Amino acid sequence: MLTATIDALQTTSSPFNAGDVVKLKKGGPRMTVTYAGPVALNTGDWLICEWFDEHGELRHERFAPQDVRAEPRSIPAGSVQSHRVARMA
Repeated sequence: MLTATIDALQTTSSPFNAGDVVKLKKGGPRMTVTYAGPVALNTGDWLICEWFDEHGELRHERFAPQDVRAEPRSIPAGSVQSHRVARMA
């Protein structure tokens, strides 16, 4: 007899969904939500977010939904900062 419960079927009260773009209210990089909902050993709903740091490294962290704000999915071209890369001969 199957007695296990499936946590994946539980609904979340988070205003965010996977794929949403967010930013910390106190500042920081734009991040993509990869998971929204309960996290083991923590009460309430959480967001798992991923972003690339200033060195191009992929980062991920857990945040409370009240600590972030929604960002538009696209950004104006003028806000992109380009970094020159030296060409190797």
